[in-house]
Amino acid sequence: MLNLKHIFVNILKTHNKMVSLAARFSGKQLSISVLLLSSLLLTVGRGLTLPFMTIYLSRQYGMPLSEIGMALTIALTAGVVFSLWFGILADKFDKKIYMLLSIVIFLGGFIAIPLVNSAVLVVVFYSLINCAYSVFATVLKGYFSDTLEIHQKPKIFSLNYTCANIGWTVGPPIGTLAVLYSTNLPFWLSGLTAIIPFIVISRYVHSVPVAPSRSNDGAVLSPRQMLKDKALMYFTLSAFLGSLVFGSFAACLSQYAIAISDSDLAQKVVGVVLPVNAFVVVVFQYMVGKRIRPDNIKKLMGYGTLFFIVGLAGFMISGDNLLLWGVSAAVFTLGELIFAPGEYMLVDNIAPEGLKASYFSAQQLGWLGGACTPLFTGLMLTWFPPSMLFVALMVAIALAYLMIVKGMAVKPQLALN
Repeated sequence: MLNLKHIFVNILKTHNKMVSLAARFSGKQLSISVLLLSSLLLTVGRGLTLPFMTIYLSRQYGMPLSEIGMALTIALTAGVVFSLWFGILADKFDKKIYMLLSIVIFLGGFIAIPLVNSAVLVVVFYSLINCAYSVFATVLKGYFSDTLEIHQKPKIFSLNYTCANIGWTVGPPIGTLAVLYSTNLPFWLSGLTAIIPFIVISRYVHSVPVAPSRSNDGAVLSPRQMLKDKALMYFTLSAFLGSLVFGSFAACLSQYAIAISDSDLAQKVVGVVLPVNAFVVVVFQYMVGKRIRPDNIKKLMGYGTLFFIVGLAGFMISGDNLLLWGVSAAVFTLGELIFAPGEYMLVDNIAPEGLKASYFSAQQLGWLGGACTPLFTGLMLTWFPPSMLFVALMVAIALAYLMIVKGMAVKPQLALN
């Protein structure tokens, strides 16, 4: 009798676990899991090629480095700028269809680059790829914002950022191996990474009805009214200053190392800093990000600012001490763990229903700060002593926090006045 009772209890437990598992991987949860996987794969695809575009343009078309730098800057900047307008349009259409369309363009661009024989066309197609990736990332955040409960958003935004960092960690080494066999192979592999996301999003992601854009008092809003949103302006400025500090910090540190020593030290520094950054993000991003809530975000962003400043101070005194470079990178990355999901949460908190993707697209302009980092670093190292670079970045991140504080102080009912 006891054995029968024990067996029956075990069957009930197993059934409950299976029901829980089925619930987790069905409906909305399945859609979220599929989108996170797609974000990871598309980032792997982009990471496969972006570090090798310089080699590709040099080998295939004999372009000088100055022209390559200009071409890649144009491609990256154009992708961000055009994604603003496409992101605004995304609020007027089914976000699932929009994500699928961006994946098709992403795939088509990578297929086209090895087939054309013009450097100009390569830059055009690479601009389209960057635009498609930016649009996907923006609409993805809009989808999360539309479908998730407020307590789920920090966790999913953190997971999405973790997936993106894993993609950037995995993609370049695969690209390194691929380019040994063929200069074109990384592009074909990048195209393949888009096929699975297209299939699984088509099959498993649910469409979300297009919500009308309305303010708190029920008035119909249009994207043009974002220009009047003072809080959005402050948060976009904060994103620009923040990405100036941590958006392309590895390139910044390599330029600094060359200025104080030589390319050998730069190679060693990057070889230490990048793995430390990737490890800290992958291991701790979710644990830190899920604790960010509307009631504590101001305090946590303040802590993030302090981590950045301490990390930058460590870089400034590291010299040729690789251990100190690694410790400083770990502290610096703690700031990144807080700022990355925190910036998304700030914008999500002020974005009206029906304009989520538009607001995230506007915030995406802030990432132009990362595109400006190499130029800013070069000018600082040319005009001032090398250590002043980190002082300037400390000031930039302090101003970024000031913009956050000012944005949070804007009263919701006055934000669009």
